[in-house]
Amino acid sequence: MPTPRVLVVSGSAGHGHVMAAEAVMAALRSNHAELDASHLDALTRMAATYSRIYRWGYVRLVDRHPLLWRILYGITDRKPTRLGHWLTVMGGGRFVQAVRRWNPDVILCTHFLAPELLSRAIRKGRLDTKLHVLITDHDVHRIWHWPEVSHYYVASEEVKARLALRFGVEESAIDVTGIPVRPQFTKRRNLAAARERYGIDPERPTVVFLSGGFAAGNMAAAITGIWLERRDTQIIAITGRNARMRRRLAALPRPTGAALRVLGFTRDVAEVLSLADLVVGKAGGISTSEITALGKPFVISAAIPGQEERNVMALAQAGAGVWAPTPEEVRVHVARLLGDPKALRAMARAAKRFGRPKAAGEIADALAAAAGPALGPPGPLFHGAL
Repeated sequence: MPTPRVLVVSGSAGHGHVMAAEAVMAALRSNHAELDASHLDALTRMAATYSRIYRWGYVRLVDRHPLLWRILYGITDRKPTRLGHWLTVMGGGRFVQAVRRWNPDVILCTHFLAPELLSRAIRKGRLDTKLHVLITDHDVHRIWHWPEVSHYYVASEEVKARLALRFGVEESAIDVTGIPVRPQFTKRRNLAAARERYGIDPERPTVVFLSGGFAAGNMAAAITGIWLERRDTQIIAITGRNARMRRRLAALPRPTGAALRVLGFTRDVAEVLSLADLVVGKAGGISTSEITALGKPFVISAAIPGQEERNVMALAQAGAGVWAPTPEEVRVHVARLLGDPKALRAMARAAKRFGRPKAAGEIADALAAAAGPALGPPGPLFHGAL
């Protein structure tokens, strides 16, 4: 009998879905070496024109036209468009063929594009596999649900209830695991060594800014505002691959005593976040999971309309974060929390309760069970029983 095969399928429209896939793959490799596991980005196997338009269109909509995105999100949540579905089917033929050739026993989809295509292939009898879906936000948009999906992994009991009540999914087919985080967010840290690397004074408060979805002007205004309230605040700003933002922040006038470290693309984001007394950033599903897995209070500065607004609600209801959509509100909330150590500690405890650092391992275990047992190497032909 061949080795059981698990395929994890993501989609690189944004980074979160890929990071979720990488987290599960790391857990599969660490805990289930007996499986043949692989990761595939669906958009790399789609028609090139479709992939370019899909990535560009999504980023353009959420970044430049959020109100239009909100309308589109609501329309497709009520009823998927036939045109959109058939464009996806026409663009996805090569991807479906690649999956069929690999012939997995179970597939985990961390992006909603793959189940739309693979459900159709299963329905048409072109693919025989177990289809699992990992929902990477605290919301359930209609496009995540397909009758051919045999199992779901979700962020919370509220998402489970929404999936069951709205779409009639059996509760036994839904596991509340949380959203998975990569191994760097679960390992122990030498904080003294990390502080020395980044020039952080342990006696002063430290705030980390994450740039996703945050315009450079707004981030600059928020940082300047914090210094007006608390000049002793040490700020680390991670700007990713946005070189323009990095240059602008590095050039900010700094009052006497103010400390600012601007970082570009950072491989070990978890190490930087581990130094924070609180974090300021966007409410992406993966970001919220990573920040709360570290037990860090979260001042939420931006959210994509639709799914990320649900993330804000979930964090606020849990007491793990606070909504601050303008630089002025960021300034007020950061100053308030830094000035009230008791409230800051309470929010950190709530973040720790909210975080699910073991999610990736739980999902990997479930996938291994669904894929079936692997047979060991064959024994000798004559083993002494005769």
